[in-house]
Amino acid sequence: MPMRLRTSLGALALASAFLTHGTQAAPLEQDVTVTTVDHVAIRGTFYAAEKPGPGVLLIHMCRADADRATWSALARRLAETGVHTLTIDLRGYGESAGNEPPFTTMANFISFWRTTGMHDIDAGINFLTDQPSVDAEVIGVGGASCGVFLGIEAAARYPNIVALALLSGPFDAEAASQLAGLGGVPVLGAASEGDGRAYEAMKRVFQAAPHPGSRNIQYKGDAHGTDMFQTSENLQQEITDWFGFWLLR
Repeated sequence: MPMRLRTSLGALALASAFLTHGTQAAPLEQDVTVTTVDHVAIRGTFYAAEKPGPGVLLIHMCRADADRATWSALARRLAETGVHTLTIDLRGYGESAGNEPPFTTMANFISFWRTTGMHDIDAGINFLTDQPSVDAEVIGVGGASCGVFLGIEAAARYPNIVALALLSGPFDAEAASQLAGLGGVPVLGAASEGDGRAYEAMKRVFQAAPHPGSRNIQYKGDAHGTDMFQTSENLQQEITDWFGFWLLR
């Protein structure tokens, strides 16, 4: 698939261009099961927009209490604005089968998700692009916490991923190297100022992102990943506007 190059028109142009699309009817929500190449059943919810259009995959945090439901409100917003959206439970989370190995070191954690765990992301992308209503050439990915490096990994694999929205790190040397090669992919990053390493990691994401339209938003407090939706009222709208601008063009 050819790489789609995007250029920034500035924040005011982003808002005005997005607003021309307006909102659509309430999305149709359908629970689905996708199977990975290693035969793990991954549960998800597909939020269908009213008309054919681009798609977004949302990746939740790798935390015991996290699952695809943490993205539900944002997924509905995106679908209402014309972006078909898929949320998934990663293996070992929510309703999905499989297991995540016990945490030993951050390096081992990242290695597992970047290899075995990426099968879940591949299955999600394949499901999304197989939908007749989804423009398979225009896909976005949103990721929180572990979803940051998973989203970057996905964009490095799939040239039809044309925009990323990433919340609260982590970000290692391999992710930095991958991101440096994604000149055609604008990145929206966000983190809380009190979120320690994740806050510093998201600053590095912004510094490494080569697309001139990339943005980094800093919030007060210490909320992590999609927990920021509870403390930063405008974040979901920022992400909705971001994908609306870069995907609905």
